[in-house]
Order: sequence, then structure tokens, then C-alpha cells
Amino acid sequence: MQTIKLYIKDWLAIHPYIQQQTTDRYFVDLANRLYSTCTIREIPESIKKKLCLYTAAYFEDVISGLGLWQAFIKKHLELYDTSLPFYTIRPDYIKDEINEEDIRFIIWNTLEKAPYKHLYINPMDRNIEETAHLFFRILDEEYETAPANATLQEFFMDFKGKEDANHKLRWLFGHTYLTEPSVQEYIAQVTETDKFIIPCGPLALFLHEWIDLLTNGETECWEEIEGLYPAIPEISDEMKERNHHTYQLFTQGTNGARIVYLEGYKELHRFLTQVLQWPDDPNHTLPQMKEHKDFIMMVNSEKGILLAKDICKYISDPLNPMYDAATAAQEAFSLLTIPTKCPPDLMEYVINNHYIPDAQFPEFGERELVQKNADFIARHSLLYYYRGD
Repeated sequence: MQTIKLYIKDWLAIHPYIQQQTTDRYFVDLANRLYSTCTIREIPESIKKKLCLYTAAYFEDVISGLGLWQAFIKKHLELYDTSLPFYTIRPDYIKDEINEEDIRFIIWNTLEKAPYKHLYINPMDRNIEETAHLFFRILDEEYETAPANATLQEFFMDFKGKEDANHKLRWLFGHTYLTEPSVQEYIAQVTETDKFIIPCGPLALFLHEWIDLLTNGETECWEEIEGLYPAIPEISDEMKERNHHTYQLFTQGTNGARIVYLEGYKELHRFLTQVLQWPDDPNHTLPQMKEHKDFIMMVNSEKGILLAKDICKYISDPLNPMYDAATAAQEAFSLLTIPTKCPPDLMEYVINNHYIPDAQFPEFGERELVQKNADFIARHSLLYYYRGD
């Protein structure tokens, strides 16, 4: 007899309504079937339950036409020319139907974002692959007869008033099977307006980006929601002029390079005072940086200068004399996963130029897989700290 571990209240917690729909019992029973076949061990019971709820919700999404999964793979394809990170898309992959690779990703995403202490989860883990295979067999058996949840069909195409719109956006931001994992640790502190400026989900998309995808660009009604489409901050003419002057001094002192690698505070002090011509006083020479070993400065003609510290050894830029492959093999991956360690513009620079070739998953390597998915890993791990510039 099947053990009941998941209940209607668990299912409703990841849905945008509080009154049970006619199809909900079916999907709760399905989630319990998945639970009974899950082979993943050594994870908290609560996370195992989430795996099964999220997989059942993915199935419901595909069956019912919610469009959340389709939005995700469409954007991933646009960004990276493949529907999913990490996994090889087989010839029999059908975008509008269920796929074993999809389930494999959902399991990995849930485990990697699970709020308990663990090493970075290997997306190629055999246990994840085995469980995904078992889950897929169950869903495939049910595919032709599973009931659609009419409430979710084209759910984001319109709304009934401002409160309904904000209710849908709150659910999209932090309570769906695909977005909840990314924000669960801090969602209690997120205000109504915060949700518009904090990216969510596996690709760290802002809510207006999700809505664009979910409505296929038919956003007229959503554009009426205050804050959803935030204005792009403008840099004052005075600041632009100042930043452009800094840019000229910087590039004149680096033979045209927009980036410089400096070993020790003495070199940083020299660059600030002699190249950038900043006053030689504590307010301008960053004396609080004396304890750090090395620095990276990068300039943008409009934004000005960014500064990073103690990461030079990880970056294989030909301009960087401090690059150390052995150290990079141990530490470079942390640039993609630890917030504030690498400023967003610098991260984009090293990823686009393939300057962290030694980055690999802790404990299990897979260097080539990391290189192919570096931008995705940064989005997935860092969220606002990568995309919230």
C-alpha cells in the first residue's frame, strides 16, 4: 500500500489559489507515487517532498498550458542555443511535452537550491539521473489521461484588477515550482516593490522578463502595473562627464586596456594617485584595502570604475601576471557562486573571454561542463548579485 506523505495543503502551497480545484487530488496522488519511487538518499525529508511536488507541478504545467516551463526553456535557448543547461538534448526531445531531461534538471535545481548546508550538487549525479528516469516512466504512463487544471491555462494572459495582478506576480516571484527554490531563503523579507527589482528562478529573470515570455510579448495590460517595468536609471550628465574623464586617464595609463591587475596595496596606491590622479589622502587612496594581496580595476566610460580584490590568481587574462592555474583549479569556481566576490561587469568580462578555464565543480571536476555553462551557473547561483546591476 502506498504511504501518504504529501497532502492537499502541501500542493496548495505552491499554487495561486486556496480553494481546492477538481484536478488537485489527482496531482497530489501522483506526487505521492513519485515519493514512493524516489531513490535519492541523505537529503532532508522536506526536500524529498519538494522534489516530488515540483515534479508533479511541472507535469501539471505541461498538461494544463500554464507556460512556465516553456518560458524557461525558450529563454535558455535564446541565451545559450540549447534548451537546458548541462544535459545533452536527445533527438526525441519534444519541447511541448514531458522529457526526462526536464525532470533531471528540476531535481538538480531543487537540490542545489535546497536551504541546508551542502556542497555544490553535481548535475551529472547518477542518483539524480536514476530518479529522473523513474519519475519519467510514471509521468509518461499518465501523460495521455492526466487531467488539465483549467485554472492555470494561459494564467498570465490577463488579470482582474490590480490586486489580482499583484497576486499573480507574488506567486510567480516566489511560490511556483520553478521560482520558489531561488528565493525561499529570503522571501519573507521581500517587500511588494522589492519583487520587481530582484530576479528569480533558474535564469535569474526579473518579473517583467517572465511576463514577456509567459504572454508571448502581449504585455499591454501588464504595462499598467506600477513598478513591473521599472525605468532604467539615468546617469546625470555631470557624472557621465566625470566618468568619461576617469576612463581617459585609466586607458592612457594602461595602453588602452579597460582592465588592470595590481599586486599589493602599494601598486593600487600608485595607480590611484599617479594614473587616475586622485588626491593622496585617506578619502581617496582606500587605506582599508592594505590587508589584501591583489586587486583588479576595470573601467567603463559611463559607469566609472569597479574594484575587485584577492581573485587575480583565478583569471587567465594575458594582461594578468598573477594568474596561477593550480590555485584557479581550486578556487575559480567560487567566482560563479559566492555573492560579491566578483563584480557583475568583471564576471561578464571573464566569462565572455573564457578567462576562468580552470573553474570546475568542487569535489567532482567536470571542467568542460562548467565552461559551457558558466554564465548559467552565475545567474543560477548569484541572482541579484549578477543581474542586479
